[in-house]
Amino acid sequence: MRPKVIQLIDDAKLGGVNIALESLAASKLKHEFQFQLVHTQLNLPKFSHYDASVIVIHAAMSWKKIPALLALKVANWSTPILYQEHHYSREFVGHCVDNATRFKWMLKLGYAVVDKVLSVSNQQADWLVSFCQLPESKIARVGQAKELALFKAVAKRERHSPLRLAAYGRLTKQKGFDLLIKAIAHFPDTEVTLTIAGDGEDKEALQQLVECQSQVRFIGEIEDVASFLSTVDVVVIPSRWEPFGLTCMESVAAGKHVILPAIDGLADQLPDSEECIGFEVITSLSVIGIIEAIDNVNKRTEIGVSESQRHVTELAWENMLGRWRQLLIQYK
Repeated sequence: MRPKVIQLIDDAKLGGVNIALESLAASKLKHEFQFQLVHTQLNLPKFSHYDASVIVIHAAMSWKKIPALLALKVANWSTPILYQEHHYSREFVGHCVDNATRFKWMLKLGYAVVDKVLSVSNQQADWLVSFCQLPESKIARVGQAKELALFKAVAKRERHSPLRLAAYGRLTKQKGFDLLIKAIAHFPDTEVTLTIAGDGEDKEALQQLVECQSQVRFIGEIEDVASFLSTVDVVVIPSRWEPFGLTCMESVAAGKHVILPAIDGLADQLPDSEECIGFEVITSLSVIGIIEAIDNVNKRTEIGVSESQRHVTELAWENMLGRWRQLLIQYK
């Protein structure tokens, strides 16, 4: 009988997390492990028992959730409980945390309840070691990836004129779309256009920023991301923090040129400087920094990542599955 792996998630809006977990459940690992995704609320203590070999939690840690984690641990005392950290990173603390000491103790207490903390990037794992003083033995560096066959099938095309930029994801402060919209205002619509896909709490504020910019349009949430990427030249990822950044991996798999800051998990996805074809690093995450990065790409006659870089995304998926298998096989 295959060991059952219960994946607990408390936010259905976490599109990237849900997609990654669905890819994992549908992967070749399904022949060895039975994955079950369970949506539940972790704000109140519930002594819910799960018939599982392993429980993996996917939820943003908070003071309110620690009692719920304790209740989960008591109700499943003999079952290993793992926690995958999708939410927090070094840059998150810099942008969102007023009291770093209090935040650190919240994380340390929450992590103490679980058996392992799973990181989604090496940058994040290094931060967990330095900020939370977590020992390496407590961390599993499983990383993040997804199945990308549809993205790799996107055909390479000549760049458009004007240059077609795209950005997609939840419309929140984290993604930095406000900086991008302000940067686009410095370019005439004969040079660049920008399409923003997604939805979120900042939608109205971002639309107000656009005002009369004819080269910027919002198209709402999209289901077929690969098809969307097939229509653009460059993907801009102006995130203020990004524990991993699945958008980058998808864009590279589709062969698109990527503009991004070298922060958190995005830094992990940058190739060696000698092979940094198709990547434009935003040296200063600001309106001016984004303008400079777009201008640099717009001057190029040929854009896009190399075929070898597209292949790297496939290797990342296989490598991540190997790390998950190595982790889960311990609990058979």
